[in-house]
Amino acid sequence: MPASGASARRYAQAVFEIAVERSTLDAWKDDLDAISEAATNAAFVAMLESPRLPATEKRSRLSEVLTGVSEEAVNLATVLVVKGRLQALTPGIVEAYGQLLDEHRGIVRVEVITAVEISADQRGQIAQQMGEATQREVRLEHRVDPAIGGGMVIRISDRVLDGSIRAKLGTLRKSLIERSV
Repeated sequence: MPASGASARRYAQAVFEIAVERSTLDAWKDDLDAISEAATNAAFVAMLESPRLPATEKRSRLSEVLTGVSEEAVNLATVLVVKGRLQALTPGIVEAYGQLLDEHRGIVRVEVITAVEISADQRGQIAQQMGEATQREVRLEHRVDPAIGGGMVIRISDRVLDGSIRAKLGTLRKSLIERSV
């Protein structure tokens, strides 16, 4: 993520610290989801970002739409609207907050990419093996990408285990080029 990703992470970190301090981790997750849903309504966001609408009115409209959301979450949404960043930052904030929440709860996200669809049993086996390797609960996300040719790519946080045919062919190509020189 570019600069907006860094900004989203800073907002998420601030929200997370408040949530830990007040023991409202799940409530904040729900609030962020509600803000994110409201941010998908382009007409609503355009109305909120109108320079003709005073900040107090923007907050009032947000409060009407975000029923059941904490005052702090409405404050966050208002700040994002006033800065014209509601649609740009909300998805990143939700994602970053989810990662912080998972980390706090000892859950590791594992992304598995295969060239073809794999069964639920296979996904379960991969999750079990990754759980044993990391000594943490695993939240597995599977994605199909035919471009890898075969095998699989596993992403755990910032680590990538690339067992794809594409990677193996690339390694072979590189070694053949180096040997021919």
